[in-house]
Amino acid sequence: MAAARPQPAAAAPALNPTAPLDLAAFPQPANNNGRGIHWVPTTQQTPEVVDRFVAEAQRMGIRWVTFLNQGTAIGENDYLVKRLREAGIMPVLRVYTDAGSPIEGDLAGMVRHYRALGVPYFQLYNEPNLKIENGGRDPDVASYLDRWLPAARVVIANGGLPGLGALSPQGDVDDLMFLRETLRQLRQRGADDVLGRTWLSVHNYGADYLRVREYDRIVRAELGRSLPQIGTEAGIYPGPQLDQQEQTRIVADAYEYMKRREPYYLAYTYWIIANGLGGGHDPAWEHQALFRADGSVHPLVDVLRSSAAIA
Repeated sequence: MAAARPQPAAAAPALNPTAPLDLAAFPQPANNNGRGIHWVPTTQQTPEVVDRFVAEAQRMGIRWVTFLNQGTAIGENDYLVKRLREAGIMPVLRVYTDAGSPIEGDLAGMVRHYRALGVPYFQLYNEPNLKIENGGRDPDVASYLDRWLPAARVVIANGGLPGLGALSPQGDVDDLMFLRETLRQLRQRGADDVLGRTWLSVHNYGADYLRVREYDRIVRAELGRSLPQIGTEAGIYPGPQLDQQEQTRIVADAYEYMKRREPYYLAYTYWIIANGLGGGHDPAWEHQALFRADGSVHPLVDVLRSSAAIA
């Protein structure tokens, strides 16, 4: 009896570019614990600063870092991205533009460059429900999407995943209303393909660090599915009604919650790791930094170090 001829292998199904990605398809760092930190609030740092604070991030068990890139500039953050990737930390690039001004230059080339270095996530614009992020003008979803949607298509075409600009929970326009209208207008503009590769940048400021649940309810009501949510800023700060001990407890609880987080909630990210020590130029942010120019270290650092050592 003649041997049966081997059959050709079945062709792999073609990837549907318009089908939404599953949550599991959005990249996460190995052993993701949901711990993020916002980097120094400047668009570049010296290698010495990078080395110091990458090491500090590792000691705190950080798996995500959000950093600022000056518009479409290429090269200023190469060393930072390489060190983060070597440390097993997922980089999230925020395309920094002043007061919501349009992104200019070679966005496609910048995305290709940083994709090759291991950056999958690109946040476009920031807090569009604030007047200050709209040049003092009243926030408007339509004008925001006139800028965001073309840029998001460029990001996707060059291998990246675009993030909707994080909304301020204390915005001039209600963040929940702004998000709902953003999703509705994107669908009206025929951008379902873009929504299939979009993630939400989240600012969990205040004691309510579970705003993500409200966002997810809106997303599922509008899209019928969840979108990934990545914290890119968060925190609450001492003041007349809140001492540092209670502030530390609230933020530590927010990090602890990540052990039982929802599948769509990928990272909680405190603002900021350092300011003056990394070249930050705005003294108003110094009290928000974990490592400060006066040599003091926020007590949250020891909490995160201790729990990272146990994990």
